[in-house]
Amino acid sequence: MNLPKIIKITILFAGIVCIAGVIWVVQKQLQPGKFSGIKEAVRIGIARESLAALAIIAEDQKFFSQEGIDVTIKLYDSGKLAFTGVCDGEVDLATVADTPIVFSSFEREDFSIIATIGFSDNEPRIIARKDKGIQKHGDLRGKRIATQKGSSVHFFLHLFLIKNGLSEKDVVLSFKKPDELVTSLVNGEIDAFSMREPFISKTKKLIQDKAIVFAEPGLYLKTFNLVALKDFIKYKPQVVNRVLRALIQAEEFTRKYPDQAIKIVSKTLEVSGSEIAGLWSDINIGVSLDQSLLLSLEDEARWAISNRLTDKTKVPNYLNFIHMDGLEKVKSEAVTVIH
Repeated sequence: MNLPKIIKITILFAGIVCIAGVIWVVQKQLQPGKFSGIKEAVRIGIARESLAALAIIAEDQKFFSQEGIDVTIKLYDSGKLAFTGVCDGEVDLATVADTPIVFSSFEREDFSIIATIGFSDNEPRIIARKDKGIQKHGDLRGKRIATQKGSSVHFFLHLFLIKNGLSEKDVVLSFKKPDELVTSLVNGEIDAFSMREPFISKTKKLIQDKAIVFAEPGLYLKTFNLVALKDFIKYKPQVVNRVLRALIQAEEFTRKYPDQAIKIVSKTLEVSGSEIAGLWSDINIGVSLDQSLLLSLEDEARWAISNRLTDKTKVPNYLNFIHMDGLEKVKSEAVTVIH
């Protein structure tokens, strides 16, 4: 039975409208800030440091919410502790530097780097007490120096000592949690520690003119990365993509409104705006996956092995620890890892 021409046209038109409606809904959910639907609950562990700026800004400016993420933020004193939060199931994603990733890679393979969200070649510092006879680099010989074990500031201390003709055997090295370092130096239990903001500024305020701070720009390129367990990435790939889009929105916001970005980070970290502004010129904020990340991870793995900080003897294949699909779909030009 042949349908009248007008009915055929009506059916065709209705079909086109229906398809167009579906496309509109999908596009609306994919466009930044245009998500409409059921939001996914996601817990993100953020380290209290300036290199976590994009995650801090994305939460403050509600970019996560705009991308369909009902986010719960948990602040940690360090990226290493935030990463432990992922492994222990406290959070779903975390911001963490490269060194804790290296040490974890010797013990487990169930996590991946989703993106680098910032890097700096002048972030870690060594703060020491001048009243302990420390005025220059060489005065650290024989002194009691503490840091957080298996962290970026531990690796920086290693490089710093070597550059200045020393080694870890030339100092009395101890390991403490980040929040213990300040108290230990103020109380005179140690003579110096290797760390970063906000701990350096906090200590300077407490011991004032007794403090001396050593920096070595260009000595160590520290990357800050977003990580998650592989199961989370496998079962919630769209959530990963939404988080990445929120961070990219934060990146664009930071470029357009740097002064406002500094204020947001300053408030969250409880560090003065002038101190954050002073660090801002030394950090690069952006979402990427760069080939240099692989090289850094491999260099630090060799350091850990040669210094017997691990019982493993082989450098892992770090391509197995990088999830590129998400960023390639969201911002392909930001992925330069050779694979």
